[in-house]
Amino acid sequence: MRTVNIILGTIENKQLTASIKANGALRVPNDSKGNATSLYGGVITSLKVQVGDYVKKGQVVATIANPQFIQLQEEYLTIDSRIILAQQEMERQRELNEGNAGAKKNLQNATAELSTLRTRRASLRQQIQLMGINPASVNNANLRSALVVTSPISGTVSEVFAKMGSYVDVATPVIEVINNSQLHLDLQVFEKDLPKMKVGQVVHFTLTNNPGNEYDARVFSIGSSFESESKTIAVHCAVTGNKRG
Repeated sequence: MRTVNIILGTIENKQLTASIKANGALRVPNDSKGNATSLYGGVITSLKVQVGDYVKKGQVVATIANPQFIQLQEEYLTIDSRIILAQQEMERQRELNEGNAGAKKNLQNATAELSTLRTRRASLRQQIQLMGINPASVNNANLRSALVVTSPISGTVSEVFAKMGSYVDVATPVIEVINNSQLHLDLQVFEKDLPKMKVGQVVHFTLTNNPGNEYDARVFSIGSSFESESKTIAVHCAVTGNKRG
């Protein structure tokens, strides 16, 4: 070392990589969150999940009851016999009309009645299918007064809106489900710091309610316009690794 004149220096701190600080917020894309709702109104008779539970798409989360459910099934069971009678009446009116013994108006009325009943049967079949019931399985011995509510996506239950015994309708969600696998971090970066940002860059961040843990994200998109109030550019990141916290 003396021969080649090597001199040892002192250890000192040097910034080897540039770093910036920015504020941001976590969000979940719209296609990764959803509400479990019922297509029919009714009273909640059971709630099978609570906040924090993981549910799969199609999993039963609640059941609701309504006497109307039974009425629809009863009408579906009886409409076939009404159609048979209407068809017989139409045939009778056709024979009378061909023999000039009946009025043409009676035949038209009988034909219209048969068409109306067939349309009603098709409508009832669709409604029963939407209730989660196989129309072919409906009979007098297994009429159902309660229907199930299922989760629209797989994810974690973030909120339960309904209570036991409460009434829910089509516009009332029962639970909210969020799939955190596509969690995004939206940063607000000032213009002077933009040259230091690029797509694919790794971002380290902490949460205000959990500052002790550090999480990672990766930049996938950088905005091209300024936010009106903050004068910053939005930088979009996909959270990687651990998404709990």
